[in-house]
Amino acid sequence: MMGVCGNEKDSDALVTVNLDNEGIEVVIESKVKDMFGKLMEKAVREILDEMKIKDAKVLVQDFGALDFVIKGRTRTAVRRAMTGGIK
Repeated sequence: MMGVCGNEKDSDALVTVNLDNEGIEVVIESKVKDMFGKLMEKAVREILDEMKIKDAKVLVQDFGALDFVIKGRTRTAVRRAMTGGIK
């Protein structure tokens, strides 16, 4: 199951979560990945831990989002994936 949240506007992120994965995989696409990629991945992993998600592939397409935006988008995308999402 997949869930998506966010959009491609400045200061936002588009987060796609696929729960049909073995283990956790986080992919960051961002112009500032070299500087902030590890922080973005940490934000995603914190939410997955908080929600007790053990298997997920998360794609974060960043357009200048702050960490709280990435966390919120990740949380919502996970919820959408858990409640039906896109097959």
